Order: sequence, then structure tokens, then C-alpha cells
Amino acid sequence: MKSLRKLCLALGLATVSAGSASAAIIYNTGPNTVSIPGLTGFATTGAMMDGLSVQAVFSGGLNETLLWADTGATSGGVTGSGWSLSLTGDSFTAPWIFTFSPNASLGQLQLLVLDGRNALTIFDRTQPSPGTPGSAAGRDWECFLGACNDATVTYDYAAGIGADAPIGDLWQLVSIDFGTLGPRDTFQFRQDTDNDSRLTQVPEPGVIALLGLTLAAMGFARRRARAL
Repeated sequence: MKSLRKLCLALGLATVSAGSASAAIIYNTGPNTVSIPGLTGFATTGAMMDGLSVQAVFSGGLNETLLWADTGATSGGVTGSGWSLSLTGDSFTAPWIFTFSPNASLGQLQLLVLDGRNALTIFDRTQPSPGTPGSAAGRDWECFLGACNDATVTYDYAAGIGADAPIGDLWQLVSIDFGTLGPRDTFQFRQDTDNDSRLTQVPEPGVIALLGLTLAAMGFARRRARAL
């Protein structure tokens, strides 16, 4: 029953996505493919995308690339020179918020690139359905608040699990080209994400340090026991 609900949801989103694409959004795909060992699950929040590379290019001349960092229990983002991008909550339903700082002379946003290759972040598309096992329903890039409807969205680095070829729903990079008519004011969009399973295999620096202290203490205890 749960799988059936996911399939119905995916089909519904595909219909909405197809309507958006014919109206104002063009979806493209790049030629690159990659292999990943698996997924951690299909529920990803803004706090689970540390290291995601975010590039923003403006008509005023600013071209800035920043790395995503968590800012709370379910939130994360980047803050640039007169702009910021943030996400709080599950990326399937929660909005990504792109903010122009007051009085910032940036011009129009021309290009936004979200690159998850080094962050082990995966972008999960609406189609094809039901998609890669473990990914559940995805969501294409979709602007729903603000003047950002005209865009060419390109997905690249299609991800397959293990020896399996990519199905076409999982990607490591998404580029949104607004051309010369990009937004000048704050806007919101949705884009579903998952996490590469290797994310859970990299210990946090604090954990590594604690492990080192534990091993050192164990070594000291053994030496002391021998001395006695």
C-alpha cells in the first residue's frame, strides 16, 4: 500500500512537472554518469547537505561559489555577498529560499548551480517512476514563489546504484539558467534531494578526536597494567 501511494504521488507530480515545463521551464540532461553504493534513505533535510557547492552568477558581475553548511537541526544554507540560499525541513516538501539582501546591487540572478558531487548529495527527479529502489518519489526543480518561472534546468551526472545503470531519476548536479530575465527579488523553489550512503561512513571530526583519545587511554591502561 505504501509503494502504491508513492507511485500515485510520483505520477501526480509528473503531471504537474510536465505542465510547468511546457509553460515556462525547459528540462535538459547532461551526458555524465556515476556509480554510487546506495542511498541513506529518501528523507533529506537542509542539515544533511553539508559541502554542497552553490554557485550564483548575477548580471551585475558577481560570480560566487560557496559551500553549504548546517545551521540547525533540520536547516542549512549559504550566505554570500548580498544573497543567501537556505532550506529548513524535508527537501521534498520544504522550500529552498533564495534571498536578495536589502540594497544589494546584484542585478538579476542569471545562473544557479547546485553541485552535490563532493557533498554526496543526490538530486531526485520526478520521473521516471517509480525510480531507483530506495529513492521513493522525487521532485523536479520547480519555482513556486517569485519571478523565476522562465528557466532552463539541466541535470547532469546521472547516478546508478552499484553495477546498475542509472535509471534517470538520480543526479549529482542541477544547473538553473535564468538567462537575462532572472529574478531580482527573493524567490522560492522546490527540489528533492537524497543522500549517498557513503555520507554515513565518514566520521565527524569530533568523533575522530574522541576515538583517538579513547585509544590513547586504552594504551595507557595496558602499559600501567603491565607495570603492575
